[in-house]
Amino acid sequence: MDAIGTFVHLMPDTVGYAVMCSTGDIYGDVGYATATNYRARVVGQQKLIRSFAGEEVLSQHTVYLNAAIVAQPTDQVTLSTALVESTQATAIHPPILGTRRVPDASGTHHCVLYLG
Repeated sequence: MDAIGTFVHLMPDTVGYAVMCSTGDIYGDVGYATATNYRARVVGQQKLIRSFAGEEVLSQHTVYLNAAIVAQPTDQVTLSTALVESTQATAIHPPILGTRRVPDASGTHHCVLYLG
């Protein structure tokens, strides 16, 4: 059993994660692959983090994702509006500001996403 298996019961939320597959059509719309749903824990907290660009930025949500993905700032996270207590479209797909992969003795078992 992997180490994250002992913590899955603490991940009651579901988030969608889609990888960017095209940089834009003739209208400038970015294309994403089909989203994969993962169990997660979404925590609404403001936290000062270091972004992908190396700048200090303030994240609004921390997502503990039950997956060992390599997140990119161009990918798309889909949150339920109930998780972010909002009905605004920008709260459903907040930008990925930074990420952290968490290893144990067996390798990486989950990642943390910091969202705007």
